[in-house]
Amino acid sequence: MPLSRGRKGKKKKKPQQKGKSNSNYEEFSASGTKVYRQGKNVFIRTNRTPEQQQQLLDEIKKHRPQILQSVNDSIVQIVEIFSEYDNFQLLGGLGYNLFEKHDSPEDDGASELMIEYGLSFATAITGNGTKSVTSEILNELIDLLFATRQLYNQYVMTEFVDAKYSELESHLRFKTILESLYMRGDGYMQHIYQTFEELFSGHDAMFQKHYGFTASDLLEAIIQFEDSFYCRTVLPNGMPHWKSFERFEQWQKTKGIHSFRADDRQPLLDFLKDNPDMADDAGESGGRRIDDISEFMELYKVRARKPVHQKVIEALAIEFGDNSEFLNPKFPGLPLNDSLSNLKPVMLFNGAYYLFAFNLLTRNLFSIAEKLILDADKVYYEQNFLGNKFSKSRDNYLENKTADLFRVFIPDSKSYLNLKYKPGQLDAAGNKIETELDLLLVSDNANYIIEMKAGGLSAPSKRGALKSLTGQLADTVGYGAYQSHRAYKYIYDTASPDFYDGKGNSVKIDKSKKLFRITITLEHLSGYIANMHELKMLGVVEKDVEFAWTCSLFDLIIFSEIIENENDFIEYLEKRLPLYNNPHINVDDEIDFLGYFLDNDELVDKKALKKVSTYKLNKTSEDIDNYFQKGGPKPTRKK
Repeated sequence: MPLSRGRKGKKKKKPQQKGKSNSNYEEFSASGTKVYRQGKNVFIRTNRTPEQQQQLLDEIKKHRPQILQSVNDSIVQIVEIFSEYDNFQLLGGLGYNLFEKHDSPEDDGASELMIEYGLSFATAITGNGTKSVTSEILNELIDLLFATRQLYNQYVMTEFVDAKYSELESHLRFKTILESLYMRGDGYMQHIYQTFEELFSGHDAMFQKHYGFTASDLLEAIIQFEDSFYCRTVLPNGMPHWKSFERFEQWQKTKGIHSFRADDRQPLLDFLKDNPDMADDAGESGGRRIDDISEFMELYKVRARKPVHQKVIEALAIEFGDNSEFLNPKFPGLPLNDSLSNLKPVMLFNGAYYLFAFNLLTRNLFSIAEKLILDADKVYYEQNFLGNKFSKSRDNYLENKTADLFRVFIPDSKSYLNLKYKPGQLDAAGNKIETELDLLLVSDNANYIIEMKAGGLSAPSKRGALKSLTGQLADTVGYGAYQSHRAYKYIYDTASPDFYDGKGNSVKIDKSKKLFRITITLEHLSGYIANMHELKMLGVVEKDVEFAWTCSLFDLIIFSEIIENENDFIEYLEKRLPLYNNPHINVDDEIDFLGYFLDNDELVDKKALKKVSTYKLNKTSEDIDNYFQKGGPKPTRKK
């Protein structure tokens, strides 16, 4: 998916050009590897000799223990700082660092990750330190948090030299950990918010019963918290943040106030009464400087704009020490350790609530809501949220939403959900076993066998635990491909294939039409799908099962808005499916393929692909990003 889609992505340092004046060409060479960009294509070539390769591996292996020791030493220092110094000053300082650097290309999301990593340490330690923070201590903490993540990345990246895992397993672990170390969201924010409300509003009765708010209230509050923070923020130049002016202008229009005297305080008092999230405890203006360490505690105090928002604040709060498990594992404080603050980032201290890492709320929105359901009622979670017995369960939502999206760009098609059929497997008594197909989509041009998988990856999987990771990928990507393959075989190996619905109505299949197999996942898994051939070699996808086009729900939303007709979609699929078997293609984002397709009628540069070890796409989704994020012109296929 596009890296700018509501998240930061993994970017490399810009390579130096060598002897090339063309802005469409850049190259970088080191250690026998050449990386170069030509237009929107990125290529990697390696030309190391076997001797050079072994020398490089020996050097890496020699330094790995030192890297791990440096990680552990840094974590010890971080714990000491959070134990000794005022945590609100430390986290506020990290917040100011984020404010200063969040737009910097050189920062590339590092400052955001640092405040989230720092929050994990702060909530893992019992009690708040008493020493006042100096600029020297804050800079030391920033350097330690940054270095720890970088060193841990290097350690994981080089683990293949120890031969603990096979080359394929090491590659899968590395991709997984890299996905988790760096911020990657699921889609454009408007799609995420819409999907969240559609999915979780079906469980409003449960939310109301246990928490006193609805899914819509939860989303509104999470969005409002950051807005309220900026409305209270005074910038380093002494001026209020522009958000506060925007809020006041909106209030004026609502009240019909066109002007008032400068010495008349009543309009301000009325405004603060109507906007309590902008007032302090005394009801006065709650503006605080973002660069003043003495004002951090008041600035980051969460203030509810509506009474229902206070209930959300309380549901998402933890105290010092509640996140102790973050420091308890064999390797305490590692960047990928489980952290309760990722799902409950509000801090409760002396009866007041504080929030520093706003983006954790929006990035983990779905996981936060799921945990609230699970914590409130485990039986409800297992019987109503999961599975398909409850009409508004997660699985049923995904199936119905997928059918709706396909009808957008294949409008004359017919959708058949949850069809039954008997593909030929026998039970112990010799009777054919009935099985199910999630969705059969039939148009004049083609038949589409579609399986949906609402499950995702657990925390251990995202840390690279291979048994858990490969098992869960097998349950989603692998089993989805198997199920559609089973239906495909049944259609073509049976003289008169018979699918039927819950009422016994038969659905006949025209085998003369083109047939496509598709898997739609709720979680974004395109980083793994980019190396589908490796998943087959690892047994995640069965060897005799052909690959199905696999796409997340959020990417399907984009396809439904960008693809203009079924013929274009069929052409895209026919060009996309063979690429799963090409080991040289390493494109982590399905929307990059879509962007390239719109511009070039192809998904890759076939001539260039024959000459390189690794093929990537570079910024091919920019027009799509511009459309969804900035309201630019809708991208269309250039024919």
